[in-house]
Amino acid sequence: MNEYTFTVRFNRVPSDDEQDQLFEAGLDGNVVISANGRASFLVTQEAESLDLAILEVLAGIEKVGVTAVGIENEDTVDLATIARRTGRSYESVRLLAGGKRGPGSFPSEVTGGLYSWATVRDWFANYEGASRELDNDADTLAFADLLLRARTLRPTAGKLAALVGA
Repeated sequence: MNEYTFTVRFNRVPSDDEQDQLFEAGLDGNVVISANGRASFLVTQEAESLDLAILEVLAGIEKVGVTAVGIENEDTVDLATIARRTGRSYESVRLLAGGKRGPGSFPSEVTGGLYSWATVRDWFANYEGASRELDNDADTLAFADLLLRARTLRPTAGKLAALVGA
């Protein structure tokens, strides 16, 4: 068994009773309420894999009646973060992203100046001729976050559920 620590975002601030129920459900964590009134749950879970830890925590949360709407992760990054993670200067990354240096085809923004680190990481591996660096835990957290966000947007996936396996 391994121990995994991650943060789950809630749809609302759980009541004191619900917070007690989280503990009684066997979840080892702390509810954190930010200055803007948003609640999250910093949890440590023992499991055979991160996937199973996430599923166990989400099952416990839902038994209490609180809705998980996301999982904190570090996949969405700006150019400065990309520069830091790749050991490049900001200007070098800005020129690569703008197609003014390198082979072009730099990954597109996912939203307003932000990129998916997993996609950028793969692009750099190809650009530099290196083997793809895997970060399974980071990728798993980002994937789980996207699935929870999608579920919030459309609780019943219907035929679109096939996209998960695509």
